Amino acid sequence: MSIEITVLFDVVPDRMEQVTAAFRELCAATRQEEGALRFDACLSEEHENVVVLVEDWADQTAIDLHMKQEYVADFLTKVDGAYLRAPYVHRLRPLDA
Repeated sequence: MSIEITVLFDVVPDRMEQVTAAFRELCAATRQEEGALRFDACLSEEHENVVVLVEDWADQTAIDLHMKQEYVADFLTKVDGAYLRAPYVHRLRPLDA
């Protein structure tokens, strides 16, 4: 079974353009990783300035390797200080699991 994660980012309004550009770069690079089954950044329809990251990974090893990539560190540098509060991470599991 794969590992599904969603992360909600509440972005400082005047940093939204910079953050969405950084997410586009991160998504493009991450989708090339072998264990990345899905990696999409989406804008919330209900909440202005909220970016939702939707991830699906083959396994924990794939996540661990992803977090060690240089472009992940670059992304984190680009978005430093761009959030109103810490990102809200949801690691998901099926209801009947």
